[in-house]
Amino acid sequence: MADRRPIPLLLVVVALGALGAVLYLSINSIRTDVGGEQIDPSKIAADFAIHSAAMKGDVGAVQAALKSGTPVDMIHGAGDPWMSGMTPLMAAASAGKIDTVKALVAANAKVDAAARDGKTALIYAAGWGNAACVKALIDAGARVDGRTSEGWTAVMMAAGRGQVDSLEALVKAGANVDSKNKWKQTALMIASQSGEAEKVKALLSAGANVNLADMDGSTALHFAASAGAPAEIIEALAKAGAGVDAQDNTGVTPLMRAADRADVDRITALLAAGAKKDAKDQDGRTALDWAQMRADDQGRAAAAALGAK
Repeated sequence: MADRRPIPLLLVVVALGALGAVLYLSINSIRTDVGGEQIDPSKIAADFAIHSAAMKGDVGAVQAALKSGTPVDMIHGAGDPWMSGMTPLMAAASAGKIDTVKALVAANAKVDAAARDGKTALIYAAGWGNAACVKALIDAGARVDGRTSEGWTAVMMAAGRGQVDSLEALVKAGANVDSKNKWKQTALMIASQSGEAEKVKALLSAGANVNLADMDGSTALHFAASAGAPAEIIEALAKAGAGVDAQDNTGVTPLMRAADRADVDRITALLAAGAKKDAKDQDGRTALDWAQMRADDQGRAAAAALGAK
């Protein structure tokens, strides 16, 4: 027969105490998971006005909040999904409010604090702010190659959606231009897809490897051809030594990508760079086949550019 003796009261008390400790630590971890100051649980529902003031560039309101005891690295934890997880410095950086950024740095804000997805103030500045904020954060010692949870760095963010000046500031500060995100994409691939020739040229000048491939085997030239980027980008990449006949994991070349888009300008630029019209993908299709599969006027124009009669 099983032993059914009651559990000693002391063991129950100890177990409940341990459970309470775990819950307490869990609550506090909510406030520290982005590297900001630990906030007393009683202040979880506090007013996050400092973040709004930081985003508006209201230096006076930010300084008043700090003077009243608001932690400089307070984490926004309610309401607005965009601001949730941000510190005031991240909010100011994302809005390009340079004076507020400088004021918060002067107040000893942690420049490398990271939001729940890993974005730092520098990454926010690179993608959504401006070059002035990028430079100020670099001068304050921000890590230029910090990563988000998906592997995005500030230089990648600037290449995709930021300002050319921000990208150049990061390059000058020594950012790794060949680092890859979780999809193995580099800043050069992202810039090529963005269609901004000046960003592509800045990265090439910084020595970006033009022939790196992502997890699908696509190079920067594939990205440029797929996105319908200006022919100027195709020309710059080819001049820098990009493999014009590089094949992705399915054997598709940049010329095939351009043909599939019926992009006559890109087709012309790739042919001028020496792309082979008779290259075949893993299914035996050429760029002409890709163009003709469209069966529309644009496809016929692309086929004509490829020499179809």
